[in-house]
Amino acid sequence: MKLYKKLFIYLIFSTLFSAIACEKQAQQSQTIVAEVGDNYTINFQELRAYVFENFYNKMYTEISEAYSNALDVMVINQLKRIDFIAKGLQNDEELLNSIRRIINEELLVQYFNSQFLGKYTSDEYVRQAYENMGKEVIYKQIVLYKPENATENDILNLKKKATDIKTEIEQGRDFSEMVHQYSQHAESVKNNGIAPTLRWENRNANSLFNYIFYQQVGDILVLETSRALYIVKVTAINKLDIEPLEKIKKEIISDLQKDYMSKSLDEYDKMKEKLVDKSSFVWNQEALNKIVTWSKIPNFYRSNYKETFEQAIANGENPVILNYSGGKIDLKEYLRLVNNILIIDASADVTDNDIKKYIEEAIRTDLIVNKAKELNLDKNIFDPNTTNTVIKQKMVTLYNHVFIDSRVPEPSDADLHKFYEDQKDSLFYQLAKVNIHALIYSDKAEADEMWTQLQQGKTFKDIAKSYLVKTFIKKRNGRIETFRTDESPFLGEAAFGLKKSETDGVIEYDDPEKGKQFAIIKCTNIRPEKQLTYADVQNSIRNEYRKFMRAQIEAQVERELLDKYPTKIYKDVLKKKIAAK
Repeated sequence: MKLYKKLFIYLIFSTLFSAIACEKQAQQSQTIVAEVGDNYTINFQELRAYVFENFYNKMYTEISEAYSNALDVMVINQLKRIDFIAKGLQNDEELLNSIRRIINEELLVQYFNSQFLGKYTSDEYVRQAYENMGKEVIYKQIVLYKPENATENDILNLKKKATDIKTEIEQGRDFSEMVHQYSQHAESVKNNGIAPTLRWENRNANSLFNYIFYQQVGDILVLETSRALYIVKVTAINKLDIEPLEKIKKEIISDLQKDYMSKSLDEYDKMKEKLVDKSSFVWNQEALNKIVTWSKIPNFYRSNYKETFEQAIANGENPVILNYSGGKIDLKEYLRLVNNILIIDASADVTDNDIKKYIEEAIRTDLIVNKAKELNLDKNIFDPNTTNTVIKQKMVTLYNHVFIDSRVPEPSDADLHKFYEDQKDSLFYQLAKVNIHALIYSDKAEADEMWTQLQQGKTFKDIAKSYLVKTFIKKRNGRIETFRTDESPFLGEAAFGLKKSETDGVIEYDDPEKGKQFAIIKCTNIRPEKQLTYADVQNSIRNEYRKFMRAQIEAQVERELLDKYPTKIYKDVLKKKIAAK
């Protein structure tokens, strides 16, 4: 079973830190390469990340072409998100049902951020943090290390010693004098007890620093860590020059979010615990057993759980699994919880106790989702400028479904025949293709030895543990190319000179990167060049028709979006940034 608390923490942190990463990314590169709509920009750093994350650098020989095509896709996707909102698709309940659980997961994050973490990023907290950013704390310390294998009595004696030292200092003893008399930390003794200066940026290096940073001048403290006891005195707080609040406000908020994340999660968990009265739970063991039996089926919740539950309900099987003070959970409601509220990933050893825990957690989650809706937080989810990568992609997917996929016509036989006639010289012309296995060597003597062994009756498998698989096609103009790669067709001409199962060697060629190479090849398959007839393609032509028509519709939609919304692509800037890499 999934650990639901860990799942929620993952959602919180992934959303929070993706936003922080986007902010830092924008700070790192202010070079704008595109403006989309009224208030959305794409900077080069974002584009570069997109290029490599989606392997555009592998799709194109020229890196400039990779960047240009990736930027086109990023622009169009953003235009689709803008139009998604403009056309009100965020209000189409039926459309959104396919991603209801994703929406509800985002609602949990929105609720947590607004009602818990948001308390600690208010203007008051930001102002206090800003004041703290403008100070540095100077303090002295006396360090008493705990003995190895210290007993409880040893620790008590050490604490008493620390308290006695603190009392002497409070009564007027010179701190520096006490440092030399008692401190066991060589570096601070050398500096009369003066410790490294504390500032906002290093206050969280450890819990000791964090506590000292917020004390006042003259405060004397006894602090304990796992390794030592510290007698600390704050001797000065100096003011620092810092940038205006508005300029660094986002940075402060990010710091506060990280500082108060743990505290906020604890408060959130306490709130959740109070939502449901577990003492009122009355379970139906027979219904639980049935759920467990289904849940033990391998990949049940990844494949056919929905069909199984719906069929059972249609057959009149809708047992109540749980009665409690807040209502009841029957099979129909259980299906809704799994579909819309909380994912479940059961395994072969799932027990009824696991299912009970899941249902309890799903009930709590459902209640929080409803609280979020009551606060109208669902209005914040479908923002064309959202930093939530899942929601961003889903908006594009749903937009494509409504305005592209659903408009692809289902062809008649007459449509397919016409499509064949129109495209037979391109889509339905079969180019010659040959497949080979290849052994390639940098040393000619080794290649000659292997070729001799082949001539003596051995096979490729006999003489080598592995071999390369290569495919070449011959264009209608006779040009040979390596199939689906940009690799030069070094062995293409030799490959097309073979019959199936024939071998050839030793073939010498020059590789620009590896130098002179020596190859032995075997032809494994040959596909002749020919014009495919309608009969040849009748099993695939319907799919080819739909792909072709979809591409036509998509191109039209893209043209309409570009005409509808202001878009600027700074090609000269992009060219300079690529050249600088």
